[in-house]
Amino acid sequence: MSVSRQQRRARLKESVDHVTRYGIALDDPPAGQVWAMIGLTRILIDILDGRGPARASEAAKRAHEFFDQSLKRNPSNHKIECAKGCGFCCHLRVSAMAPEVFHVANFVRKQFAGELDKVIDQVRAADGNSRGLSSRDRPLHKFPCGLLVANACSVYVARPSACRGLTSISVKTCERGYNGEEVEVQTPAVWTEIRQAHNQAMWAALTASGLPAHSYELNHAMLVALETPDAESRWLKGEDVFAGVSSDRLLAGQDAPRKQHLIDVLVAGALAKDFPPNP
Repeated sequence: MSVSRQQRRARLKESVDHVTRYGIALDDPPAGQVWAMIGLTRILIDILDGRGPARASEAAKRAHEFFDQSLKRNPSNHKIECAKGCGFCCHLRVSAMAPEVFHVANFVRKQFAGELDKVIDQVRAADGNSRGLSSRDRPLHKFPCGLLVANACSVYVARPSACRGLTSISVKTCERGYNGEEVEVQTPAVWTEIRQAHNQAMWAALTASGLPAHSYELNHAMLVALETPDAESRWLKGEDVFAGVSSDRLLAGQDAPRKQHLIDVLVAGALAKDFPPNP
């Protein structure tokens, strides 16, 4: 049965209203979850296509709010043992999308205005230690994130999705991994699925707005964003301010066709257009 453009717009509005209030419900049928992601995609597109000079970081902030709302709506049956002062995972390689990098940088400028030079020096030192190290090699050296202070995240409320989504039900397992053992950190599915929805909606919104959706190594990207006050505005205008930063390209790898189709579906739904056919 064909669906009119008016019907698509009505469903889109309903989804935007619903996800604004509640986030995503992981016990909904798959179609309902897709529509929640479409609603978030529409919200992020509207922010990115606005006029504000910090609209990229505003989009990241809104996506993180969706993450937090969704966690409240989908409680896990497993107890999370992550706590302040436990920084084992803060010695791993972390990548973040550009809006997330700008959101953290703006948070740092506001929260640490009186000691900005000190923060930049710390990030620069961390980047000097970690630049060029692979995801496999980074933990072997135990180099901390440049934003880790007294074994706690100094930008916790603004942390990127990679950090929000990495949780553990066993701090002992994390400690063993930190000390060089081969371990598998158990993260509750709720956190993983919400992180995926968050990232996928951001990919789609960035694509729809003509912006790159790659992820960048955090220490180096943060250094660029902090040392370049107008980095966000230049990036929004199309300049590749992270050109020299190690990146994870969105559509690289064997799952590129699947990612592309999902992005096409989310963008079509967010623009109230017909969905693309299944590949």
